Amino acid sequence: MENGTGENIKKKNNTGFIRTELIVPICVFILMIGMLLFGVSSVTKETAQKEQESLQNAVIQSAVHCYSVEGAYPESLTYLKKHYGITWNEKRYKVSYEVVAKNIRPEVQVILLDE
Repeated sequence: MENGTGENIKKKNNTGFIRTELIVPICVFILMIGMLLFGVSSVTKETAQKEQESLQNAVIQSAVHCYSVEGAYPESLTYLKKHYGITWNEKRYKVSYEVVAKNIRPEVQVILLDE
């Protein structure tokens, strides 16, 4: 389109707030961000579950080691901490250690606490 001076003036495309040619790339970008966040969340949950299982196995192995060395399972987690060096993040995990008898392996449960 020409104005009175002979210059070409481009017409503005007033299709709204977002131009139509930007909609698809924006949607793809949002989708990719969503997939990334979902993936990170999934990996975080899986890692926490593996940490929980690893801690449970470590407590059980320490108790079995104590049994093999001393002839009896430890009476408490405090004993395992003091004599066998077992440690964990007590703000993140709650460990339940229930002794049935000195010659029966204790029941060990690890619970992930809400942060």
